[in-house]
Amino acid sequence: MAATANAPDLPPDPAEATSCPVLKGHAAWVALAPAPEGVTFAREEGRLAVEEFQSVIRRSDLNRPVDDVPRLSAMLAHANLLVTARDGSGRLVGLARSLTDFAYCCYLSDLCVDEAWQGRGIGRALVAETKRIVGPSSMLLLLSAPKPMAYYSRIGMEPVQNGFIIRREG
Repeated sequence: MAATANAPDLPPDPAEATSCPVLKGHAAWVALAPAPEGVTFAREEGRLAVEEFQSVIRRSDLNRPVDDVPRLSAMLAHANLLVTARDGSGRLVGLARSLTDFAYCCYLSDLCVDEAWQGRGIGRALVAETKRIVGPSSMLLLLSAPKPMAYYSRIGMEPVQNGFIIRREG
């Protein structure tokens, strides 16, 4: 699973995504936050090595500048919420990288799960754990690439159309 904004793609009309019931309320998301069996979640802001970040992105289908190590390093350094998923041996198998004020808003910028671990509920649980951490008064926003749009509806996220973007260069 890969998620989030990729230039130059804009998300398709959310109404076209396969729709499932939207999970309402903080408690509904908190109930989904426990890590799936065999996986441990941790907050690793300021501790995750750029090589591990690079590796898990490569093992997922997330479109990020994996060969630009200085940029990846800056992405890690400036994210203030980083929830990781590790298997029993300690190998990084997924992560949710966010920017948040912990009071009003949270932008979940990167959600990725190693392709070998996809389909086990790790992505949904990472989203739920992120929401649990930021609390009930904070919304969580994620911009999706076109391919995983239906995934986010399937896990209970609400599609939105009231946004605008100024594209990055490079």
